[in-house]
Amino acid sequence: MPASLPVDWKGDRSRFLPHTMTRAGRSQTAEARLRAEEVPRPESLPDLNADLGLGGAVADGSAERFLNRDGTFNVRLEHLGGQGINVYGELLTVSWGRFFVLMALAYLGLNAVFATLYNALGSSALSDMPESGLQRFLACFFFSVQTFGTIGFGHVYPKSNAGNLVVTVEAFVGLLGVALATGLLFARFSRPSHRVLFSDSAVIAPYQGGQALMFRVMNGHRTQLIDLSTEVTFSRFEDVASGLPAGTVQPEGGQTGPRRVRRFYPLGLERSRVTFFPTSWTVVHPIAQGSPLWRETGESLSADDAELLVVLRATDDASQGPIHARSSYKASEIVWNARFLPIHSKDPAGHLRADVARLSGIEQVEVARQAQPVREDQHLSEPV
Repeated sequence: MPASLPVDWKGDRSRFLPHTMTRAGRSQTAEARLRAEEVPRPESLPDLNADLGLGGAVADGSAERFLNRDGTFNVRLEHLGGQGINVYGELLTVSWGRFFVLMALAYLGLNAVFATLYNALGSSALSDMPESGLQRFLACFFFSVQTFGTIGFGHVYPKSNAGNLVVTVEAFVGLLGVALATGLLFARFSRPSHRVLFSDSAVIAPYQGGQALMFRVMNGHRTQLIDLSTEVTFSRFEDVASGLPAGTVQPEGGQTGPRRVRRFYPLGLERSRVTFFPTSWTVVHPIAQGSPLWRETGESLSADDAELLVVLRATDDASQGPIHARSSYKASEIVWNARFLPIHSKDPAGHLRADVARLSGIEQVEVARQAQPVREDQHLSEPV
């Protein structure tokens, strides 16, 4: 008994003596352990952080793929209102063709607005202007273009205070417009961009006496990418118990019983990070016992609506800015018992070449054919 206990202590001494023997001949701790084992454990709750931010409604209810091949998501937001429009972000991410079209429309629209104001001031506002009609509007429009760009040919000039006031406002708007357009152009040019190419298909290929899931990526720009890392998540529908008594109607109106929910599993990779990326990288997930793909077939993956979600992060060596690339592979885009064709060759001078056209090249292999273990002198980033 601990010396700190008083002699006349009337409390439960057993909590201070964890190994006090009971009349049944076993310690109370062992008895408590047995009682705990007899109580059925509750079903483990789903990992709320395992849905990658897609949410249960998207994960369980979407009939489309989560990620398109170009990395965009198949989610449409509605009723955002005017506050949901991010003009700066849109102008940074639209294609160059649309960007110049939008800039041209904004330029012509502003000049048309000021041409309308000049036209409304009457013939006394500007010198040497036609009296009325389309010719007058066009003259006002081209005067606005000269004022907006501070060209100043001198043929037409304002003659009234109202005309000078409109010219002042337009000169200020033109100054802001040129600054904004210049800033947008600089931001678009300075923003790190990438052209990471993913193979059209993933393959289940022989690998070290077994099989492995593989897909290939390549840098589509001449600038270099360094410090690459990738994450691959396997997603599929699974049948889980509803947790309600038999015969109970769920709030959604469906009957009880197993329901299909989507689960997400991170895939362990042969290597998830490379320092240099001069040619190509074959991402490999060995299919060993414990892998979510263990003993799966193409039919079972299709039945479970399986999808591979791929996220690649890197640093652009030219701008030193981070880049992100995303893609996905559905079950129908996974080729079984195949492997990638060699992508490297040497020219007569001995220089190493990587053929981008062969990025997605694959060939079928015999089902019974097994890959030999990887030798130490082989490059682990390429399939055996």
